[in-house]
Amino acid sequence: MLGSSGFRASWQTGITEVMEEVGDPVRLDLTSGGTIPGLALAAGINRHWRRIGNAGAPSHKVLRPLERPSWFENKNLDLAGLYDMHEMEKWLASWLAWAGVTTFRDLRYRPGELKPDKVAHRAGIGVAMWRTKEPYPTRCTDEQLKDPTFIRRAFRWAFFGRQFPWRRLKAVWVPDTIGDHLPWLKDEIEDHSPAFWARISMSLWPVCQLTVLQDPRTLHLVFLGDGGLIDNQPSLFNDGRLHPFPLLNPRLMQHKRQGTERQARTDARRLPFGAVVRFETTTATDVQLLTGPELTWERRDAMWRQGVEQGRERLPTVIAELTRRHAALTERYAESSVRLPVEKPVLHPFQALAVAGRPGTRASFGFWS
Repeated sequence: MLGSSGFRASWQTGITEVMEEVGDPVRLDLTSGGTIPGLALAAGINRHWRRIGNAGAPSHKVLRPLERPSWFENKNLDLAGLYDMHEMEKWLASWLAWAGVTTFRDLRYRPGELKPDKVAHRAGIGVAMWRTKEPYPTRCTDEQLKDPTFIRRAFRWAFFGRQFPWRRLKAVWVPDTIGDHLPWLKDEIEDHSPAFWARISMSLWPVCQLTVLQDPRTLHLVFLGDGGLIDNQPSLFNDGRLHPFPLLNPRLMQHKRQGTERQARTDARRLPFGAVVRFETTTATDVQLLTGPELTWERRDAMWRQGVEQGRERLPTVIAELTRRHAALTERYAESSVRLPVEKPVLHPFQALAVAGRPGTRASFGFWS
């Protein structure tokens, strides 16, 4: 499970190299920056090319302001973003195409490969979806839905109309659960580009421009953004049930508190049948969101080396223990349908609003389950 990393995907690239050394990942659940190394691994790009490819990510083009914002909107981050991730999508698409992956169809398991039940693809991408409460007054054209000026206007219509689309935040797994939320895409999702959905999953609102779709039947607008808005511990299988394979979520610590016993207990509640492994942030990996354009090839390579070193130091022991524990749990719960509560972090007040009324959840201070 590779979650958000900002511009530290090079560190995750090093971590995935060690994961590959210890045991081949069966399924990769990805959000935000984790889509870069995760899709490369799922596509079969070897570790040497992953290292080289990620070091050349066009971060200097990512935080380039969108064209045509009005003078009033130029610094209004609450109106659907300033920056554009399309250059990152083009870059990732070219690497995936070089490896023979242009659509989700190319990420399907091959006959005979190990795979979880009811899952067809080696990788899934988490995206946050916000559907408006009311239909849009008119049917939008494809050109409008790609126009930054129109997107700002549509977002403002929802915002000032007190529809607050983020109150209905939902996690969409592409391509796994897209038919449950966006049924008109169900039959065509196999032909979609993983790089397109990776770009959406990396577009952090309110900094980056959102992607907007319109339900052709109801005319409701659907805003799609960074999957990390829902949960930075992504997993389609993290639903409180024992899954067929152990879940592993390697993460960089964002602050000192995340290295405490209290955080370890919290992580255990948030991933009851898996393991969250938090690695210390060092000088090499201390990269903030807005420093991306300053990352040189050497700095990215230093992050990669840090990921390999930290991974080799800890992951073999962690994965061995996780595998033993998963085997014991499988034996213990073999005849039962146990389902444990899963604590989900609330990273933003809007998320607390979003989950408070969701069926099957229990809200409390700081988290919901």
